[in-house]
Amino acid sequence: MLKKIKNKIKKLIKGDENNVRIKWSLYGRVWREIGKPQWKWLLAGIIATIGASAAEAYTITLVQQVVDKAFIQKSMQYIYFFGLQIIAAFGFKGVFNYAKSLIMSKAGLIASATLQKRIYNHVVNMNISKFYGDGIGKTLNYFGVQASAVLTLVTGTIVSTIQQIATLTMTLALMVYYAPQMCAVLLFLVPAIMVPMVLIMRKRRKLSRESFGIANDVSQHLNQTLHGIKTIQAFATEDKETEKFSRVLESSMINAYKGTQAFALQSPLLELMISIGLCLALIIGGHFIVTGAITTGDFTAFLLALTAAYKPARSITSTNGTIQHGLLAAEILFDFLDSKPDIQNAPDAKELKTDKMSVKFNHVSFAYIPEEPVLKDINLQVPSGKVCALVGPSGGGKTTMFNLIERFYDPQKGKVEINNTDIKKYTLHSLRQNIAEVSQDVFLFNGTIEENIRYGAPDATAEQVEAAARAANAHDFIMSFPKKYKSKVGEGGALLSGGQKQRIAIARAILKDAPILLLDEATSALDTQSEKLIQAALKDLMKGRTTFVIAHRLSTILDADIICVIKDGHIIEQGTDAELVALDGEYKKLRDIQFKDKKANTNKSK
Repeated sequence: MLKKIKNKIKKLIKGDENNVRIKWSLYGRVWREIGKPQWKWLLAGIIATIGASAAEAYTITLVQQVVDKAFIQKSMQYIYFFGLQIIAAFGFKGVFNYAKSLIMSKAGLIASATLQKRIYNHVVNMNISKFYGDGIGKTLNYFGVQASAVLTLVTGTIVSTIQQIATLTMTLALMVYYAPQMCAVLLFLVPAIMVPMVLIMRKRRKLSRESFGIANDVSQHLNQTLHGIKTIQAFATEDKETEKFSRVLESSMINAYKGTQAFALQSPLLELMISIGLCLALIIGGHFIVTGAITTGDFTAFLLALTAAYKPARSITSTNGTIQHGLLAAEILFDFLDSKPDIQNAPDAKELKTDKMSVKFNHVSFAYIPEEPVLKDINLQVPSGKVCALVGPSGGGKTTMFNLIERFYDPQKGKVEINNTDIKKYTLHSLRQNIAEVSQDVFLFNGTIEENIRYGAPDATAEQVEAAARAANAHDFIMSFPKKYKSKVGEGGALLSGGQKQRIAIARAILKDAPILLLDEATSALDTQSEKLIQAALKDLMKGRTTFVIAHRLSTILDADIICVIKDGHIIEQGTDAELVALDGEYKKLRDIQFKDKKANTNKSK
């Protein structure tokens, strides 16, 4: 029996092993990285809070003097004097609280901007695999849920807690000063208050940890819905998605209600203890007054101090849950900020500076998922200024080769080289600055047409922007808009057609003027007439540039210097159009099918 009790006490002290406790080092890190840069503002805020607490405590001492010197002695002079002091004390308290609010608001705004800049910088430098693997909803929560909780902890909760502790300390000091005998009797209430509060705190800590995971689920589902609203409506799955979201919200509601249950217990328990304390204070105080151990004024001041201690004590117990919530948020946020991208500059990385660039795949193998290779021992050399076309069935690994050239991923085996040097030895910035890409999935920023074309060359003039648009056959439709190049494209280019978006993307690549060009079905969204014009523009653009083209329409790549047929992660055929036709293999089969279909369609139209 004694052993069971002993084990329960140990568990109470240590807490639940499944509910991981916050490391003490986390407190220090929150201060160093978020609080310390704002230490001047925080110090000023703390001084203001202590001033407000001191003013409140001073009013209690005035009440003691009013009772003993004014009421007992029946002196109106003292009443007037102490009355004015009470007004002054509350006035100072108001001034200090107002100053604290302004100071902490300033500190919070500065800290918020600094923290969110840091998070944003980390996000834009994340690995592509981690960004999409974790989900955009989770990433957005770092800016909202976690950052907000951490900032509230530093600029709001901690300063507020200091104020409550200062007030509680001063009121307890007054209680000891005016009636030390009564304080000694009431000491037994301390463990009666602390034990249930500790249990409630641990319960809330566990619920806080769960709440962050649920918040991620909510954000992720909302993000998917907003980005996929067209697909949802096209498949008529509105009810199904609503049901899924309802389940996520139900989990959030259950977690929040459990948190409310734990939080709601704190005030009743504390009020019960305070009421017991008041009852005992009245009984014991009456005895001490009768025996002359304390004066009526001392007893009145003691009661006021005791009741005044209730508010900060309740706030401290309530605030503890907020502190735990903030520290858990800090733990999650710091784990994210501490994560290092797998793709980063080598210590001795150098700038890639040259106009002529050859590209080589040297025994490259790659897999997104271990044991499921997408590329298998790829060997390919494309001399500077040559055009290499990648053709073959979908899923063969063509787009993955583009990802490796831009070093969004690193191969598990082999290496990708530019000018016979492993691209890992170049800085990421200089590598990507020398590559321009136009993909079939065009992304445009929610700005103007001009801003999107100029994105890869921010210093380009208006004349250069227009020249790039003309070369991409985009100028005419741009001029048809009321605001022309200043026209907004909408979220992701939603205000433009697919063909218009692709021509803007081509203009962007033309203006960037990079030595390496990657075209992933760059004309897939264009009509026949526009495609011919764009093909002519692209042919001029390719001159002198090392170009890779992914194409399913073989008619667009017949003049390529090198054509690679990629199937199941292997290059199964390689050569010019004439060489591959003579080989009479996979390429010729694809070519015959497409040109046969094209000829049949031509005859049918006649």
